[in-house]
Amino acid sequence: MRIRSPKDFWAGLIFIAIGGGFILLAQQYRLGDLHRMGPAMFPTLVGGLLAGLGAVIALRSFLFDGASVPRFYARPIGVSLVAIVLFGIALQRLGLIAAVAVLVRPWENLALAAVMIVFSVGVFVWLLGLPLPLWPDS
Repeated sequence: MRIRSPKDFWAGLIFIAIGGGFILLAQQYRLGDLHRMGPAMFPTLVGGLLAGLGAVIALRSFLFDGASVPRFYARPIGVSLVAIVLFGIALQRLGLIAAVAVLVRPWENLALAAVMIVFSVGVFVWLLGLPLPLWPDS
């Protein structure tokens, strides 16, 4: 058989792998039964559904023509990972408000920085009650 849609084939295999990982990691907990569900029931069911969806997508790749796999670009992934690490470091040392302001580059996008600061403080500190420092001394 020939793979007619490589993008769907690889996406299906990734779904199967992630679903299988959910199932394997959930096995360290008690499964229970449908009347008394244990903590492993939900991740096992979600993993099974995800793996089943992945199998359907992968099998469809043999039947229907589709797009090829695009070229892999490492730079955007690397920039995203570096930004996440820098935000974590800035959050510890500068507090939430300064970390957001520094990483959004307020001199270029002052309105975006202001909206992100208000949104972050409103959602994470006030609504969710997370103990995030707002300033370096708090």
